[in-house]
Amino acid sequence: MVRRSAGFTLIEVIIAVLIGSLLLSSIYGVFGAVSAARDRLADEGIFYHQARIFFDRVGGELSSMRMAVLGNRAVLEGGNTVQGTTYLEFNTELVSPLQRQRGGLSRVRYEVREDGGALTLYRSEEMLLANLAASEPLVFISGLKAFVIRYYAAGQWHDSWSRNQPPQMIEFQLEVDSDHGGVIPFRSSFVLSGGRG
Repeated sequence: MVRRSAGFTLIEVIIAVLIGSLLLSSIYGVFGAVSAARDRLADEGIFYHQARIFFDRVGGELSSMRMAVLGNRAVLEGGNTVQGTTYLEFNTELVSPLQRQRGGLSRVRYEVREDGGALTLYRSEEMLLANLAASEPLVFISGLKAFVIRYYAAGQWHDSWSRNQPPQMIEFQLEVDSDHGGVIPFRSSFVLSGGRG
């Protein structure tokens, strides 16, 4: 009678352990990559949310722009401040919910300021039909790398605008630094009703 050996040889056991460890390593790598992507998307989602809110808000305000000149200020003006940062100021009939009881016309100002190397976009509002001072500027978007506004009129793009007639179109470009490296760009343009420039 021939004796058969039962069990596995040492080489078979080593090969099985190697295959198992490779399989577990690849599964761990996949879960690690998925987790890192989820974390990156959650972090970047904040920037996408802020940009969407900004574009929704400024788009609504620009579509409700008041074309009639009030006082000695232009209907819409924008460009660079003395400090060299970007600003945009215009009259609109879309006012903040907290200011609605005081009248339906305001002067909105968006201004970028440098805070510790990063740019921050601020928004303030002045009620024009009530004798009130402009509101304290509130942070709208922080952590910007770049914020550019361009004005389109008469077939040309302009870096600043200060006329009683608004331009035909305004383009906003935002860039934010991602925590995971790289820059996230946002761009949107708004055609202004009544804008001829």
